[in-house]
Amino acid sequence: MKQLATIGFLALSLSAGATDRIVEEFGSSPTYPSINAAVTAAVDGDRIVVKNRAGNIPWIEDISVTKSLQFLSYANNDFFYVQGTYSIVPTTGREVTIIGMRNTAGSVQAGAGTSAVRGTRVRVVDSYFVNGTINLANQYYDGEVVGCTLLSGSVSLYYGNVVGSDIDCSALNDEAISITGNVGGFPLDTCAIMGNKVKGRVGYDAVFVSGVNQVFHIRNNYVQHGWSGINVYDGNTAAVPNLIWNNTVTAYTGNFSAYGILIANTSAGSIWEVMNNAVTTTWNGDNRGIWKDSGNNGQLNVYFNHVTSAISPSFAISTTFTFAQANTTSQPLTLNADGSLNNAPGCVDGANPAAVFSDLDLSTGDVGSYGGSYTLNNFFPLHTGAARTYMTGHPFSIRQGSTLRVKAVAFDR
Repeated sequence: MKQLATIGFLALSLSAGATDRIVEEFGSSPTYPSINAAVTAAVDGDRIVVKNRAGNIPWIEDISVTKSLQFLSYANNDFFYVQGTYSIVPTTGREVTIIGMRNTAGSVQAGAGTSAVRGTRVRVVDSYFVNGTINLANQYYDGEVVGCTLLSGSVSLYYGNVVGSDIDCSALNDEAISITGNVGGFPLDTCAIMGNKVKGRVGYDAVFVSGVNQVFHIRNNYVQHGWSGINVYDGNTAAVPNLIWNNTVTAYTGNFSAYGILIANTSAGSIWEVMNNAVTTTWNGDNRGIWKDSGNNGQLNVYFNHVTSAISPSFAISTTFTFAQANTTSQPLTLNADGSLNNAPGCVDGANPAAVFSDLDLSTGDVGSYGGSYTLNNFFPLHTGAARTYMTGHPFSIRQGSTLRVKAVAFDR
């Protein structure tokens, strides 16, 4: 079975005294003949443990979740197969965790109801959606999407994190990842979009963020797009920097124009740090690299980025950023299929030379999603059946004799 763990000292997210409600086709009591039956019988803190049907035929049912529950597979290191939509009804203090779902046609979505801002926590972990979305885009939810595959889907949140996931939205009229919380709650909490592979729809942003109550960390993503790779609005007004670091962004198609990183309508008092990104294109159209659009009132710092020479120098990097230095626009930048560097001489060891941006082998960091300590290799491949630490918080340097403190979050399959 799978379970979620927080490592500080290791603390499992299982409630003492929780009951496992086992779902089994043709099973005898005390098992349940459907997921809905198990959910109906459950109380807050229980686990819905799903045995797969013969031949992995999915359990076909829509589920309304009105309790704090975990959903997971009965079989160790395996998915549980379902088809249907899981609607999470918001209530302050509710926590719902889904680990190891394989949904052949269905979504995880917000249900009808209200709670305190970010009062309902939903975590979708190590799950696989063949055709479906994760849509918790209202103020009541704090969402976390970790280690998931969406073959034809998108992730929409107001608040939360999207980490180590593979999201293909190229067939949907939507942003692949959007985080747009702009209502009170927990000011200056960090929103991490980190270690993802993202493919956007032509004419849409692949990654879009907007909000004044979060600090955005957009790091080490491989983004393929057909209009804008990473598009950011707003930003907190407390001068806490938002980070767009070590992303690899490429236009695979386009619609009128294509923008690698597009910064627009930023808030007065906001700071956006755009650094160590690799921006390229395989679309033979009107390409822009790192671009400043209208309505910007924030501080925009752009440095140690590499934009392919295939984009005209006059369109590679806007000339009106607050600070722009040590960027390269005169060298080729081509990629392998997984987004790793192919022919990109300026990107190898081309990141900010400060020690905190070093690669894992302690050499000078590479530009792009495979550079630095949060390299994309930390997050892929997915669905390996192994326990995985997916988020760490730690200092990048420490004085001799000082105490090293590391916080990490992991899940165990």
